[in-house]
Amino acid sequence: MSDFIQTSLDNAIFTITLCRPEARNALNQDMYLALAQHLENAQLDPAIHVIMLCGSKKIFCGGNDMQDFMAMAQGQPDLYCGRFMKSMINCDKPIVAAVHGAAIGIGATLLQFVDFIYVADTARFQMPFTAIGLCPEFASSQRLEQIIGVRKARAMLLAGDPLSAQEAVELGFANEVCTDPLASAQQRAVKLAKLAPKAMQNNKAMLMRESRQRLLDIVEYENEKLLFLVTQPEAHEALAAMLEKRPANFSNC
Repeated sequence: MSDFIQTSLDNAIFTITLCRPEARNALNQDMYLALAQHLENAQLDPAIHVIMLCGSKKIFCGGNDMQDFMAMAQGQPDLYCGRFMKSMINCDKPIVAAVHGAAIGIGATLLQFVDFIYVADTARFQMPFTAIGLCPEFASSQRLEQIIGVRKARAMLLAGDPLSAQEAVELGFANEVCTDPLASAQQRAVKLAKLAPKAMQNNKAMLMRESRQRLLDIVEYENEKLLFLVTQPEAHEALAAMLEKRPANFSNC
């Protein structure tokens, strides 16, 4: 498993921590595989009642690894990101997240499938897909507007507008702005871990029953579109502009 994913199990709480500070906790293929395996194993392990997901105190997740995007731009297929998405959607154990700093791209969209989210006032959520010549992923093309409303969702997905910590709470994306999100998330996890685990899992499965297959189908559709778009001139220009630290120019794409 990836060295950039740390885990621990304590009192039925399984904590997963993103630990790749030199890359702003960006997710690469090895990390997607590790996350998928951890979630799949947690789903089957009766010793685990609750899952906690954390980043660092400076940043939650900077999105997808740029080297992976560049490889996909040359035609390399996604290996494990789709599997990770499915493992999140299929997870019946409650998931609690603590978010400091930025959650960008998939760092933000994965939070759509977290049950309790506690954020610092520094938290900022952004999905800059259009700016890099790509499309929404992780079912955000449908699920995001169900959570935060049509207008804000379109501002985020089409224009790349950010969502602040306070907006996230006001619009229902997060539970609470906290001085110590990790402590608040741990308090919630401890309370959940003391509840009847089988009832908890059945209750979450009921909440997901009507939407789960539809969400999995949306993920498949979005990923097909993304893997096509990443090979196109607009995405190539956006990636080149990022590497060269200049504004993208799509006029010749």
